[in-house]
Amino acid sequence: MMKKIVFSLMIVFTSLVEAQIGIGTTTPNASAILDITSTSKGLLLPRLTTTQRDAIASPVSGLMVFNTTTNKVNIFVGAGWDELNTTATYGSIATLDCAGATNAGTMNAGTAASGVTSTIAYTGGNGLAHNGQVVTSTGVTGLTATLTAGTFASGNGTLVYTITGTPASGGTANFAVSIGGQGCTLQISVSAWSAGYVHCGGTPTTVVEVVSSVTGRIWMDRNLGATQLATSATDAAAYGDLYQWGRGADGHQCRNSSTTSTTSSTDQVGNSNFILTTGVPNANPPTAPYNDWRSPQNNTLWQGVNGTNNPCPYGFRLPTTTELNAELTSLNNADNLNLAFQTSLKLTSGGLRVNSTGGISFVGSGGRGTYWTSTTAGVSATTVIWNNTFKFDDSSSGRGLGSSIRCIKN
Repeated sequence: MMKKIVFSLMIVFTSLVEAQIGIGTTTPNASAILDITSTSKGLLLPRLTTTQRDAIASPVSGLMVFNTTTNKVNIFVGAGWDELNTTATYGSIATLDCAGATNAGTMNAGTAASGVTSTIAYTGGNGLAHNGQVVTSTGVTGLTATLTAGTFASGNGTLVYTITGTPASGGTANFAVSIGGQGCTLQISVSAWSAGYVHCGGTPTTVVEVVSSVTGRIWMDRNLGATQLATSATDAAAYGDLYQWGRGADGHQCRNSSTTSTTSSTDQVGNSNFILTTGVPNANPPTAPYNDWRSPQNNTLWQGVNGTNNPCPYGFRLPTTTELNAELTSLNNADNLNLAFQTSLKLTSGGLRVNSTGGISFVGSGGRGTYWTSTTAGVSATTVIWNNTFKFDDSSSGRGLGSSIRCIKN
């Protein structure tokens, strides 16, 4: 019985050894030991550089590889490697340098790109035509990079991609460029800030999100203009800028900006001066002047993410009085400065800028936290103010006052 089993296994093994192999077919061609059949895929040879190919030990005649240095199929013929020479009918290049791309124009989140291009250098062009490329962005979405069909240079040259669309956020837009047999990732920065935004010191405030442990809302983790996350309530690097209510980031918010007594009749002032104001906003009945940098007043400023002059980065806005006070329920009028810092928002005592003189007061350990909200109050606007002995939940303040801003995500 055992002899019969062994004899049967020998017959099966012999049949397998001598049999043809079909991949993608059950009826391999009679003349082929291996028949690969497909209508949608090809045969992918090992891909080696010339150096890697030459390092193959004792290659046998007939051995084939794809040479990535020359972009050609190589076959070993006994005395050395030969190329399968064909006349190219398509454009190809040897290298593509996305990392060294030159970008022209700027992009701002939420604003349609206009006049934005990226020029990418290549080497080893074969002088033949290419079909161009259209590629959509990842990371920051909403953008498209388009290369018009054309012809590669013979040797070195450049490709110009035109960027269109509206970026959905700030950050880095990534484009998977693939042309002429080469590929790389093109990266273009998108500003989270509106066009023309003046950053005091020249560097934009870093946008880092923090989730409130009290309300679950998402906020920026620092004041507008702060150069770092606060390390204490009196961390001067975390105080940030002092804005007049309703004004855009035109430079007036810088703590060392010049002053003027000339009010503005438009929403965009057109200069970086802190506008000195007079008047008693809480007079009953209110009488002009109203302690406002704008005359006549405009109550629609700073309302929501799309509000006129919103100084917050794209997707953020000023909080309402209710939203900001909801984060400050721990304040006890005995240690308010420290307790405000201990919240998820790490709020600081950056003081305020006096509307009538332009001087800065109430800063630091004996000072105040003074933060604007988007909420209006008659001819005034509402700040939330605290020091170690009191807290005003909805102080009606003249709009010419300079106060801190902490942005909330919409």
